[in-house]
Amino acid sequence: MLEPTGKLLLTTGLGLIAAGLTLPSPAAVLAGTLVVAALQLELHRLRRQLQPLQAPLGLQAQLEVMARGRAHQTERSHRVGNDIALVLRLDLPAAFVGARLDIDRWWLSPGLTLYGDGIMTRILSQRDDSVVVRAMPHTAAVHRVWGLQGRLTDAAGLLQAEVFIPTPLELAALPRSLPLDLRAVAETRRMSPRSGMGQRPDKVPGTGDDLRELREHQPGDPFKHIAWKASAARGHLMARTFEREQTRSMFVVLETGATMRDGVPGRGPLDQAMDLCHSLAEVCARTHDPLGLALVDGRVIDARPVLEGLAALQSTDRALLDLRRAVAEDLAPLSESQLLATVVHYLRAVARVPLPEWHDNSHDNEQLAHVRQRTVMAALARLPERERQPLLRGPEPSVRADLSILRRFCRAMDVPLPYRGALPAPARVAGLVAGVRAAMTARKGPYALVVISDFRGLVGQLQPLFQVFAAARQAGHRVLAVAVRELDAGESFDLIAEADDSDAARGLLRADQAARQALLDELDQGCRRAGATFVGDANTKEIMAMWRYG
Repeated sequence: MLEPTGKLLLTTGLGLIAAGLTLPSPAAVLAGTLVVAALQLELHRLRRQLQPLQAPLGLQAQLEVMARGRAHQTERSHRVGNDIALVLRLDLPAAFVGARLDIDRWWLSPGLTLYGDGIMTRILSQRDDSVVVRAMPHTAAVHRVWGLQGRLTDAAGLLQAEVFIPTPLELAALPRSLPLDLRAVAETRRMSPRSGMGQRPDKVPGTGDDLRELREHQPGDPFKHIAWKASAARGHLMARTFEREQTRSMFVVLETGATMRDGVPGRGPLDQAMDLCHSLAEVCARTHDPLGLALVDGRVIDARPVLEGLAALQSTDRALLDLRRAVAEDLAPLSESQLLATVVHYLRAVARVPLPEWHDNSHDNEQLAHVRQRTVMAALARLPERERQPLLRGPEPSVRADLSILRRFCRAMDVPLPYRGALPAPARVAGLVAGVRAAMTARKGPYALVVISDFRGLVGQLQPLFQVFAAARQAGHRVLAVAVRELDAGESFDLIAEADDSDAARGLLRADQAARQALLDELDQGCRRAGATFVGDANTKEIMAMWRYG
């Protein structure tokens, strides 16, 4: 569209032509014609550069991660809640130096924010222009920046056009690391059942059955540990020291359902649970303790093998980062037309694929088949190598091949699909029970078994879970149930302050807190009867102490 300068030139040219025709003045008509013709040539030249499938005005952009003052290509080891320094490099032909770029929005994956001084309105003053941008990941996930959308004005101020500039970038934001000390975990003794099934015990000094060494007697040594024959042979008192075998094999069962995904991004129950799982994996990687992981939501969605060292940490992080990319039909139920409309919108807006408009409320079957064929082919052509190899991409997310390609495309490009609603309480409890049974049948046990959930809405339905806790205890496992909270205090105060009726809001909040406390009391009593330990709504500072259980 024309800018004020272009409108002024057009008005001036038309005015000169009109004046020249009214007052017979060939010079005015000629001047007006030249002004309008020059404006028309400039507009034609600019519009020719603004092709839908080409970079506008020859402008190219690249978004890179900054490290130690310079740009590089890595995107690993970023943490939730920490700023990530990025650099936006803009390259344009010399003929368009001085153009103005007004950024209206960034196309980002959910849970990521971009900000920075001077990036919303940028004068492209040189051919290789760059500006520092800050990225803030609020959730642990593989975030993606697709590009920026804005308004581009030429240097002369004649024409302004809506443009989309691709800036592909992938950022993997890992969960927070909590200062956990697993030395407080009660070890699983070697005499336990299943103790010989592949576990790696550590031998430490203490009361046990195996002789560790003979040494000189020291004050405080038990009288029964004196080695009388060795003392007589050496002429002074000698004492025996013993050792015991211990292992800190861990297995985490994490519920990932709809109730866990509620709340403010970065502060919800799932975010806290991911921080805890990642921290456990980090500690186990440093001590080479075996670690297993099972993700459940009505069933075991993903069961990671029990690994040790860096392999366990990498496997756990991969599972946690993929949590927000659920695309399977039973986890993200969408009709064919809704899924097609989502992919079509992405391909048209971000990838600039010339697809026809499609709305999920259309009932034209012939048009649906045509749009589906073109969309599937466009999505298949843009699938990365990982999604093309069956061994890497995992099970197909749909029974239909064409819909499976669309869902794998959404997973690869981080196109969010709505997660299913909360399951009934019996189905959720059955999923937790299945996760515990998966740990009981896994190798390298027995385990320090950690079950993490918000347990919301499970009042009166937890008896099957307590029964499997008791069975796990009989099999030699240590069981710890962790309930992550739903809402922090700051957010509760904000809800009260923004409510129209603050008294009613306080009453609802007190009722919700009372119901939550009743659930926590039921969990505590049930875990005590089953021989398990329960920690309810522990904050970050309290998490360090939750391992002191016997």
